[in-house]
This record gives sequence, structure tokens and C-alpha cells, in this order.
Amino acid sequence: MQVTVNDKIVTLEQVLVLEKLFQHLSIDAAGAAIAINDVVVPKTIWSTTLLKNGDDISIFKMIAGG
Repeated sequence: MQVTVNDKIVTLEQVLVLEKLFQHLSIDAAGAAIAINDVVVPKTIWSTTLLKNGDDISIFKMIAGG
């Protein structure tokens, strides 16, 4: 299965829930927001949101500024 994460194609050997994608990619989920196919996914459902072949995933990390 292939998905696109921040404009990079990622091949997954099995279907994952969104929450497991962070572990698979070794990304810290703290302070992150995610959109799948341009729809923001609330953090409360990351553990139940199944990824599908061809999904376009955008991961945004919050940063502090002044």
C-alpha cells in the first residue's frame, strides 16, 4: 500500500491506523495536526482512522513564534 506523506511517497506493508503511522515513520506526534486528503483529522480519532491506499497525508507541526 502506498500513501503520500508531506509530498513523499511512503510504502506500507500493511494497513495502519493513523496513530501507528507516527511510529512507522519515527515521528513525534506531540504538537502535530494531520489532514488526510485535505480534511483535518481530530486527534481523538487517530487511533481508529484507517489509512487507505493513495491517501494524501499532511502532517503539520506547531511551532512557537514571536
